[in-house]
Amino acid sequence: MKIFIKSILFALFAMVTLSTVYAQETKKLSDNEETIYGSSESTFEKPTWGHYTKKDDFIYAHVYNWPKDGKLIISRKMNVRTAFLNDGDKKLKTQLVDGNLTVFLPSEAPEDLPTVLKIELTPTEDWANLDRYRKANAELKTPTKNEQRVVFIGNSITDNWTRDHGQFFEANPSYVNRGISGQTSAQMLLRFRPDVIELKPKAVIISAGTNDIAGNRGAISIERIAGNIFSMVELAKANNIKVVLASVLPASSYSWSPSVVPADKIIELNKLIKAYANAHNVVYLDYYTPMVNGNKGLKEELGRDTVHPNAAGYDVMEPLVQEAIKKALK
Repeated sequence: MKIFIKSILFALFAMVTLSTVYAQETKKLSDNEETIYGSSESTFEKPTWGHYTKKDDFIYAHVYNWPKDGKLIISRKMNVRTAFLNDGDKKLKTQLVDGNLTVFLPSEAPEDLPTVLKIELTPTEDWANLDRYRKANAELKTPTKNEQRVVFIGNSITDNWTRDHGQFFEANPSYVNRGISGQTSAQMLLRFRPDVIELKPKAVIISAGTNDIAGNRGAISIERIAGNIFSMVELAKANNIKVVLASVLPASSYSWSPSVVPADKIIELNKLIKAYANAHNVVYLDYYTPMVNGNKGLKEELGRDTVHPNAAGYDVMEPLVQEAIKKALK
């Protein structure tokens, strides 16, 4: 009889302990604190068998109630690539069963619960950052009959223009800034339709190339960079948009990519851009010549670093771009 009572007490103690652990984990989640493997609360609906936490592209399924048939039903909202038992030591089959996204577990539960499943999600990176201007584009009204809208597409040099010298765009409300810091020519080409064509401008200023040379998205040849830029020109022309092709600004080094020596590569790319512009009746905008120093870099008084213009640099660029726009729209 004593042994029976001890067994019952032990079982009750185990249940209380498990409940306490579960409550502690739940409190951590409700307080949005980090839990196992440095993960934090997941937005997926809490299942009956336990709970989820998240870190980067991984979901951790904390299983407290092992399914008797070994079929663990998880959220259909997960875009699962692979599921593992215990952080990667055993790959688990995952498939739809009767409309339920199901992970097939071993039929026998491990002795120590809870068990954690590591679920790798398929990455959903917005590679070209199409979402950056999605809302602004939707809110931008169709140009009026006589409006001569001009879109500036580019990288941080364009993006920062509004931040560092915003009075230029305030004084020219028909100018639309669609620069994104860090972007390469390939990314701009991918977003050219939503961020340029669909805005129905009369003209576009294309400023691209320096981040390609820096290797922001991997190695790429000068010819391929130029090809991406020329493809944007062809898209613009096909949609009756006048084009201004801007030179790449001088740069002697990149703080974020110190192994690259860009000066001569920029000169080479600018030669290709200028030759294409001359051959295809496109306006070439030369920022390079008035901003370069004797060492093929950006003049110190015009830059806040070796790449990006300061307010004085934008003061140099603005009359040049306005003259180029006037020429393109003439």
